[in-house]
Amino acid sequence: MPCIGLADEFDTLQFYASVNRAYDDNLFRVRNNQRSDQITTSTAGVKLDKTYSLQRFIVDVSYVDYKYQTSDFLDFDTVNYDAKWLWSLTPSLTGTLSTSRNRTLNGFNDFRLFTQNIRTVDVEQFKAEYSPYKVWALIAGLTQTDVQNSQTFNAIAQYTATAFDYGARYNYASGSTLTFLGHKRDGQFQRQLNFGSLFDNGFTEDELELDFALKPTGKSNLSSKLAYISREYDNFTVRDYDAWIGYIRYDLLLTGKIKANLDLSRTASPFETDYSTYTLTDAANLGLTYLFSEKISFMLSGRLAQRDFRQAVKAGQASRSDDEQSISGSVSWRPIKSIGFTLSSIKSNRRSNSAYRDFEYDDLTTSVMIDLKI
Repeated sequence: MPCIGLADEFDTLQFYASVNRAYDDNLFRVRNNQRSDQITTSTAGVKLDKTYSLQRFIVDVSYVDYKYQTSDFLDFDTVNYDAKWLWSLTPSLTGTLSTSRNRTLNGFNDFRLFTQNIRTVDVEQFKAEYSPYKVWALIAGLTQTDVQNSQTFNAIAQYTATAFDYGARYNYASGSTLTFLGHKRDGQFQRQLNFGSLFDNGFTEDELELDFALKPTGKSNLSSKLAYISREYDNFTVRDYDAWIGYIRYDLLLTGKIKANLDLSRTASPFETDYSTYTLTDAANLGLTYLFSEKISFMLSGRLAQRDFRQAVKAGQASRSDDEQSISGSVSWRPIKSIGFTLSSIKSNRRSNSAYRDFEYDDLTTSVMIDLKI
């Protein structure tokens, strides 16, 4: 990932650039006949953060260029952006109007063809909050999502969806918050009905969530989410599913220089094949950060996950379950405020009940970042 400098709270304009050089010893995530490559990611961007009276505008635009030394058919460049207007009609009636675009390469963990498949995600959102007493707030909004693949990828298909978002939040005197949110989505896949593979052309989805955030202290921070998600397909009801999902995230300052973070999560995602309709992933992440000095820091993290592929739509299909493990570490050095260097490494593997889907890989990345704040 590009190494991007962070602006201070009161910076208005920030220019940034970075170059990442990564060595990956198993680019296509295969069990045998592994192919290594070196990927250079160059990023240049500008971020504007400006407040006018009660209004705040944040615009972040970046040009990203990906170059592969050997597999140059994967080369591509893109302009990504994220723009927000944090509007306020009165101190009690506020909200956000935002638009964003992000283009990335579909990785080869799931997309198993040796060809370039670019995934483009466009999100436009309007959100309003009414909080007359700053104790409780009513929330409503609309979200438009458009996801496109440059190659056919039915397991994680391209689609457009419109969501009505609603809810309420209660602010405790201590600073903690409890939020209820609902999302009612109506989506259309960019494909024709396929009666042979039971690929649908539309769906509706309801998600209800309860979020709790404990007031951050100087030493800890806790946030959590519990949600129920239910999806119904327009034509092939055999693919309808529902699941409980959520997370718990906890950050703890162990000493003045050492911070630990723990993340436990369960996620559900569509994955449409003959042997599955969706995946349910349970994951645990543990990380340690050591601030050696004002200029040098170290990071070590580990991840364990089990991914179950559920709800086959054809009889006789073998079930699939993947176990994933990874460990990563990095060292960062910032000799001056506007220049930084990072060396990071990750070792990861996946073991599946289908040996064909097993793989392991090592990745070593060097990053140079420069930013200028005005």
